[in-house]
Amino acid sequence: MKKTVISLLIVWLLFPLSVGAQTKPKGRKAPIKPTAVAAKRVSPENALFRELLPATAKLLFVDSVVVDKQDFLSKIPMSRLSGSILTTKEFLGRTQYPEASAFINGIGNQAFFADGDTVQTAIYSTDRLGGKWDTPVRIAAIDDKYRLANYPFVQSDGVTLYFAAQGVNSIGGYDLFMTRYNREEHRFYAPENMGLPYNSTANDYLLAIDDVNELGWLVTDRNMPEGKVCIYTFIPTAQRLSFKEGEVSQQQLESLAKLSSIAQTWSFGNRDQALKSIESLKARSAKTAKTTAFRFPINDAKVYTSLSDFKTKQGKELYMELTELYKKQAKAMQTLEEKRAIYHKGRYNEAEAIKALEKNVEQLDTKIHATEKAIRNYENK
Repeated sequence: MKKTVISLLIVWLLFPLSVGAQTKPKGRKAPIKPTAVAAKRVSPENALFRELLPATAKLLFVDSVVVDKQDFLSKIPMSRLSGSILTTKEFLGRTQYPEASAFINGIGNQAFFADGDTVQTAIYSTDRLGGKWDTPVRIAAIDDKYRLANYPFVQSDGVTLYFAAQGVNSIGGYDLFMTRYNREEHRFYAPENMGLPYNSTANDYLLAIDDVNELGWLVTDRNMPEGKVCIYTFIPTAQRLSFKEGEVSQQQLESLAKLSSIAQTWSFGNRDQALKSIESLKARSAKTAKTTAFRFPINDAKVYTSLSDFKTKQGKELYMELTELYKKQAKAMQTLEEKRAIYHKGRYNEAEAIKALEKNVEQLDTKIHATEKAIRNYENK
């Protein structure tokens, strides 16, 4: 009897379990707890990366260099004609956000800068009137949705503004954005994400383009150790170029979008010529940095003593050409004197070379006078 009761008790306890198993809908699996990998795939930044991937820009990245993050503003060898990048503290003399940066255009009559604190910043513009900077005006299109907006840069067209910000529509931390100025309505359009490969799941800080030398720089900390950034030099295109369907595989496209290897881009243009341009630009920048002051009479009442004194882009560009002409003339005259000295010592075979040099000096002198006149015409308008 005791054994029978125990048996019935066991059957009674097991009965609900078997019923539950039988009544469970067929073909439906138990929900699987999301893993870290699955969560990463559906995260907003990765979804945006996938969305932007087909429009990855086709660019030739010429070279790259790793520098300390705190120093990168001074490591970009950009032509002064394209503007100057500096810290907001250097520009304003104060700021509550140590990393805030500023940009002054090539003519020296307009500036853009970030200012604020470690919680929120904004980007402002100001014009130079009568030798003084006017009251700064916040760029309304870059509102508080763009957290810690920073690193403004304006192309030489005076219309296209690049900047970095966190938050809205960002793939990673800082993303690069672009907006354009509407001269008729006197306002900037809503910013657009620059997409790939300019942006990444890391921090992408600065996009600068030197239209004079047809070079661009992208500053990012992707794949970098703490405190370091990589400055990529690339060849900008007049219009955004994307990869044609079937031009590259999906794997190659993702690699190009992430800048996994810049060597993958070297077939997209003339890298050797670009490297020569970079070296030439670095050499000119080094020389210009040593002597930025000068004296150039514009009229009887006005003498320019700095590049920032020029009012017109044409006048400033011509002055840069003029300085090169001065150097060529000085070198030609020195060579001419050396040849003449050799000739007077009996080396009469130098006669033809002397005649050629004399003609060259004369041509340079004519070009110098014409350039000086053209500069004054532009600046006196």
